[in-house]
Amino acid sequence: MMKHLLPFLFIAASTLGVAQGYNFKPDWSKGDKKHITITQTEREFENDLLVSDTVTYNEVKITVLEDNSEDYVIEVLFENQALSGAMELYDRIGEELSDYQDLKLIFSVNKSTAEPKLQNQEEAQAFMMESFDQITEVLKSKAPEEASLIDLLFAPLREIFKNEENIEAYMTQNIGYILTPFNKDFTVGETITKTESTDNPFNPTQQISSTTHVQLESVDAEGRMCTIHEELELDLSGFREMAKQIMLRMMESFGAGDSLATEKANLMDDFDMDVENVKTILFDAKSTWVTRMDHDVTVTSTNPLEGAKTRKEIKVTHVVE
Repeated sequence: MMKHLLPFLFIAASTLGVAQGYNFKPDWSKGDKKHITITQTEREFENDLLVSDTVTYNEVKITVLEDNSEDYVIEVLFENQALSGAMELYDRIGEELSDYQDLKLIFSVNKSTAEPKLQNQEEAQAFMMESFDQITEVLKSKAPEEASLIDLLFAPLREIFKNEENIEAYMTQNIGYILTPFNKDFTVGETITKTESTDNPFNPTQQISSTTHVQLESVDAEGRMCTIHEELELDLSGFREMAKQIMLRMMESFGAGDSLATEKANLMDDFDMDVENVKTILFDAKSTWVTRMDHDVTVTSTNPLEGAKTRKEIKVTHVVE
């Protein structure tokens, strides 16, 4: 009897010892539409005292335009950030420039790799440049006292739309999570780690090392709803040292004596800055669409020269319907 049971026991033991793997691919259809509602809460603290608390709302619309043999073509409508920013200076500008409310980006998404590729770079750039010009004209006419802020307002946006790479990064930063589940060899509970160079969020001219940890935390009993955890680690050691040196040079330029400079230099050893960046993604493996993403970012810094400890908490929720 035992001899006949051994093969079955071996098979059972082998089955229990092998964890199920998952490698999701997009399985969309032409005409699919998704509406993303974005809620962002920002809270700033100084020495643990709340100094600001703001909530903003935004939306993104996605439509699958084509279902080709090798890729999908999707249209992504973003709120024009230049126009929404200008509304802080002149609240009726949105009504006067309604043709510039939504930025349209067209991407192909490879069915195997899920890599996005921008398809309408020239049109997107032309739209934004015209948008900048039209907003500038309206503000100079209707809110001339705010005109001096226009260049400051548009500077980071002009940088984004300078080239294809920056525009693709803009899309990835805002809704790249819809592609996060794809083309990864997941095993529940195991972490996939990737290290690469990226722009320093505090100084875009500087490249720093970033490490992304992605984990398929759970899959429900039906094998449909999945929870994915993503954490981004930034190596800010070089930036911290650079910030220290800048502060010390500024102090020297103000004529601080040697003894005072030495004292402040010792204090700067306690200068610190850290970022926690975590996303929780809910993914429907049947429809292959993300249904929700929660993004929590906490930036803390300590400046011993000013005796200040600051903390900024950003919570962003994307609901995909």
